[in-house]
Amino acid sequence: MGKIKSLLICAAAVACPIFIATDNSFGEALRSAAYISAGVYLPAQNDSESASNTYKPDTEDIHETPDITEHQSSTFSTDSADESSKTSDNDPNEPEQSTRGTVIRLNSSQLTDDTDYSSFTKHSGAINRFNFGKYSSDDYIDLPSGAQVRNCTWVSSLTLEETTRLLPVFIGDYDPAEPQVLIYHTHTTESFLPEADWYDSSYPTRSLSDERNITSVGDAICEALAARGISSVHDCTVHDYPSFPGAYANSAETIKRNLEQYPSIKIIIDIHRDGIVNADGSLSAPIAEINGKNAAQLMIISGCDDGTMDMPDYLENFKLACLLQNCAENAYPGLARAVLFDYRCYNQNLNTGTLLIEVGSHGNSLNEVVYTGELLGNVIADALETVYSVQ
Repeated sequence: MGKIKSLLICAAAVACPIFIATDNSFGEALRSAAYISAGVYLPAQNDSESASNTYKPDTEDIHETPDITEHQSSTFSTDSADESSKTSDNDPNEPEQSTRGTVIRLNSSQLTDDTDYSSFTKHSGAINRFNFGKYSSDDYIDLPSGAQVRNCTWVSSLTLEETTRLLPVFIGDYDPAEPQVLIYHTHTTESFLPEADWYDSSYPTRSLSDERNITSVGDAICEALAARGISSVHDCTVHDYPSFPGAYANSAETIKRNLEQYPSIKIIIDIHRDGIVNADGSLSAPIAEINGKNAAQLMIISGCDDGTMDMPDYLENFKLACLLQNCAENAYPGLARAVLFDYRCYNQNLNTGTLLIEVGSHGNSLNEVVYTGELLGNVIADALETVYSVQ
């Protein structure tokens, strides 16, 4: 069934700009709300800017939403940093880290959206915080850790099950002093709502500010990697502004440029956030309680080649997806939703070890997703250490 649904979703995405209902229904009455919730707003523009330079809604990631269970809140907070290389004072209560990794932060945006964020007070609908749990279905494959993969392709589950038992192979020596991980953002301006049980439909879910958008999650990932002694590159190039179409072509150039400059890179991850609008107009904010705090659930997307994507080594990416999924479940049970294995490319044809990871949804708060970034950095570090402990 998942494979048929996947094909229907792809067809619907072409025919309609917003696929609103998770039960495959189209709600005309919800279309306007969905556009707003998906982040379609007109940022402040100079008179010389074209009126066509507006944000377009995200339409590539439509997912089914189970019943909502409960509301929770988070108390985690963090500060963003814009330095190209971050350092921090040693905490005498923390274990000593003999070698700290380097964070190479590139192309930080100096743009602002001139939005008065304090002016949004209208209650437009509920934000439901809940956890995507485990599923029992032929579309789902169980991993050794207890985590899952959702197979939305015609590739046999037997083939995938055999592949899940294999580790990815990284080319080159492991020198954590050299960049091992590239973090970038195709939809760089994706942002989040204030932490609450309700949302204001006029509140923008895209921001040009690094302190509000998805790059804050990338900062947290790279900082956690540095604390584990692993160097990384965080490229903050804005790919989806002033024009949303063509963002993936733009980010492909970012990948190529960084691989040429930093050939030591093994893992390339495009960090996004999801956008889940329910049929009743409410928003879903997937969370997991980790160490007493709310973390936004993450979802790894591993693409499969349908014969048109020039991605013959897609199973190498899938091996990495499964390794990350197992590491996440072992370290932070419930943090990761099932891996989505589907006919998608997302620049994963450019290099093995390339994935897209969605961190939360636009209904999650910045605190929740930044905390997940910290946890995800540890998961990536665990994965690298696992591979190189056996190579």
